[in-house]
This record gives sequence, structure tokens and C-alpha cells, in this order.
Amino acid sequence: MHALTLREDRFLDVLRRLIALTPRLQNNPSAGLVPEERLAAQVVLDTLAPHLKSGFIQAESLAAPGNEARPSLVLTVKGTDSGAVGFVGAHFDVVPADEKGEGWEHNPFALWEGPGGVLYGRGVTDCLGHVAVLTDLLAQLAEKGTRPRRTLKVVLISNEESTDIPGLGLGYVAEQGRLKDLMGQPVYWLDSANFGPTLGTGGNAIWELKVTGVGGHSGMPQNCVNALELAMATSLELARWFHARYPPTEDEKRWGFLSSSSLKATVVEGPNAKETKIPADVTLRGDIRLTPFYDMKEVQRAVQDFVRELDARLERDEAIAGFPRTRTAAGKRGSLAFRFQGGGTEGIACRLDSPGLQALKEAMQAVRGVAPTPFSLTGSLPLVRDLQRQGCDVQITGFGEMAYYHAPNEQARLEDFRQGFSILRELLVRL
Repeated sequence: MHALTLREDRFLDVLRRLIALTPRLQNNPSAGLVPEERLAAQVVLDTLAPHLKSGFIQAESLAAPGNEARPSLVLTVKGTDSGAVGFVGAHFDVVPADEKGEGWEHNPFALWEGPGGVLYGRGVTDCLGHVAVLTDLLAQLAEKGTRPRRTLKVVLISNEESTDIPGLGLGYVAEQGRLKDLMGQPVYWLDSANFGPTLGTGGNAIWELKVTGVGGHSGMPQNCVNALELAMATSLELARWFHARYPPTEDEKRWGFLSSSSLKATVVEGPNAKETKIPADVTLRGDIRLTPFYDMKEVQRAVQDFVRELDARLERDEAIAGFPRTRTAAGKRGSLAFRFQGGGTEGIACRLDSPGLQALKEAMQAVRGVAPTPFSLTGSLPLVRDLQRQGCDVQITGFGEMAYYHAPNEQARLEDFRQGFSILRELLVRL
């Protein structure tokens, strides 16, 4: 086991083939981009084919009927002793890339190797580089005939970059009972970066605010309620209230969160395209990122109540500081309608005293020669809190550049993946 190191030729070949598929792995259904994760899964299965045939690795493709194009893979290597360890969360789908609009320096849909071993392409870090590392690790275990002490379960998932959809992703894998072997065992979630360890993540809830005003001629504002201005004022008032209600906590300092909870608008839509026309309808969408020390359900209820009370104040024709005209001269008023899309995702605060975290720190120290630098962030991960509730010792790490997550010119150093492979190997040795 100690002799295993990243086989760079295979890693780069797998990663190159995966990134070449990313035009069909982009995940944004509202923009018509529905990924076909089976394409990426097939690259993994083809690479491991001799070892699947020999039975050293067992593979299962999981997606509900009707979702066959979007499977998750569960890959199992039987251990020599009792217990199990999970390497979970690396995913096949990617966020969209717009080469011209976002100013990419290289084609995002092809692996480009730059000076100093820097790898460029959509998915290099998030998360196809992790998929390629795990594929090489499994292949090498099989080639050497080396079985870990604990049974190793690698779970590569679909639909990580979008809201939960029944019959897809890790949720469906769990529903089918394929995570039972990991209950109460160490589980390492491999979808982060900068090594970490990542000690915590945030919850995520997507919201929508529909604002109805009264449209008309911009030269006659007394006859109008500007839905765009009302939407902006409501969004700012909601954000001010949220950040006062859910301020930073001492636990956030203890877990090293890089940012506190936040609520912000990220998308604005309105049918108006004429400068001299006051818009009658505007929709804002955005998200909440919530540190795990607040309860997501309570927060959602409170946010909805707050917007409902704002709308009631408009009905009562109360003056609200900082708001534009909310009623026309003839008495017609603007209105607010708020909702959440889905139930949201919970964050996690990993155990700081766990054997799994200690093993991860020791593995990083041994491989990198420096003490690890733990941190937490309000990015979100699916089902990690549920796994923790079920007794799993969930820890989070990842290799590559955090600054390029979901960003143009996504990149990572080959050296990061060399070290990442060795860290995973060390975990198998130590556990």
C-alpha cells in the first residue's frame, strides 16, 4: 500500500476524457442544461473494466427508472478485516461555462496543461479531478492485488450541482440502502479544495420574490408603482433584517468559518425592455447560506413571515424607510409574494474530536510535510448532515484551488492531485 503513487498518465487520460464530455455534463436545468452523467460514469467503468471482470472491484450503477442517463456509481473493494471506509461525494456534473462571456483564457471544455503542471478546464477541481484520482486509486489497488483493511466504498454521484431531484444523486443511493455499510464508519467527502480539512459547510436554500407593481409611462410616475425599485428595496430590507437576526457566532470562530450566514439576491428577471416604461412585474431569486449553528427550517419560517409582514404593511399603506412609492395616486398598491424552492440543504459541523479527523490530519502531515490548515465555508453539500446523524464520522477534504470553484479559468496543480492520492492512500493504511 505504501508504494502506491498517482499514475499520472492514467490520471491525465481519465481527466482529459471527462473534461471533453463537460458540454454534456453542465447542470442548469432552468437554462436547458440537463447533464448526462452516464457518459462520465462510462469513462470510469471502461478504465476499471478488467478489475470489474475479475471481481476485485464491484460496481453498481444507480438511478431510478426514467433517469438511466443520470446514474451514480458505487464502487466497492472488499477489505481484509471488518469495518468500512467511504470516499464519497465526488461528482460527475459540472456548473456551466461560457468561454466568451466569462472571459476564459482557454477552452473550458478541454483539458489544458500549463506551465508548472497547472491544469485548466471546467471540472478540474469541481469535481472531475477527484473522480480521476479515485479511479486511479481503485485501479492501482486492483493491479497490485492490495486490499485495504476496511472495505472501501467509493460513491461517485450525479446531480450535485443542482437542487435535489427524486431518483437521482446520493439521496437515491441512500434510499436504495447502498450506504448502510458506512453507518457508524469514517466517511470522507471529497468535494472541497485547498486540502483543509474542511471542518464545516453551510446550509443552502433557494428563494424567489415576485413583486407586482403598476406599470406605465415613466413620465407619469404618480400613476405607477415601480416593481424593479420595490423589488430592490425589499431585497435590501430583507438582507438587513436577516443579518441582524442571524449574526456571526462564537462557534463559527471555533470551526474556522471563512464567512458567516448570508442572504442575497443573485438573479433579477423582468419583461420590461424599454427605458421610458415603468415595469409592472419583477422576479428576484437568490439564496441563503446558513452556518450549521442555526436551524434551516426555523430560518425559512422567519424569512417568510418577515416578507409576509412587509406585504401587510404595504396593504396598510405604512411608510417604510428607504422604500419607493408603493401606491399610485389612484390607490393601487404594489405587492410581494415570497417562496422557497424546495426544502433546502443543511450544513454540517464536523466532529473536532473524531478519529476520522485525526487520521486525516496525520495523513496530510505525513504527505505534505506541514501541519494542515483547517477551515470551514458556507458552500453546501448534500446529505452530509444526515450521514452524521446516522453515526458516520463525516470529514471533508479536497484537492485543487478553492478560488476557482464555479469560476472562469478553473484550474488546479497536478501536484495537488499527487498529494491528494497519497493522502487517500495514507487513510487506507491508518484506518
